[in-house]
Amino acid sequence: MQVTITEAARRKQIIDAAVEVIADLGYAKTSFARIVERAELSSTRLISYHFADKNDLMMAVLISSVGTLDELLNARLEGLTGRAEMLRAYIEVRVELLRTHPKQLRAITEVADNHRAADGSPMFAPLLTDFRVGRMERQLRQGQREGVFAEFDPAVMANTISSAIEGVARSGLPLDGYGRELADLFDRATRAAAQ
Repeated sequence: MQVTITEAARRKQIIDAAVEVIADLGYAKTSFARIVERAELSSTRLISYHFADKNDLMMAVLISSVGTLDELLNARLEGLTGRAEMLRAYIEVRVELLRTHPKQLRAITEVADNHRAADGSPMFAPLLTDFRVGRMERQLRQGQREGVFAEFDPAVMANTISSAIEGVARSGLPLDGYGRELADLFDRATRAAAQ
């Protein structure tokens, strides 16, 4: 089914409003009525027209938010070939995203942590895990195979790096220089001895 330019624009309007509501109020307080209010739409029927159900809308929120952040990350990593410089860039851009795209980051976490399947299991938890640590863990493993990184458990290191990045949002520390400091710290923690 072909989507018209007008329909695509309306879907984007609804997704953007949903991201805002989820980020501002949390997943539990997000409703179609609040999204309609934020998007300045006339009725919740407009959401139902464009999205099959809440699952469909939440998937669209995740795809949009993760897609936006991945584009920014990929742009920053473009042209980098060294694993250490890629890790540094990844850490710095993830910290920078806390400043430039906090609502998308919060929406991803809120939806992935709270949206449930019929059986009560987190529906999008694997997506959040891959977003938080999957890419980084794969880079760390590859860097170890290439001899760039020391021996350590890549899953533990990826989770530690991700927790350090996410921790600044709760710490109240200024973001200026935080990404560089974290990148320096984890550069020293991961580099092979001969580096």
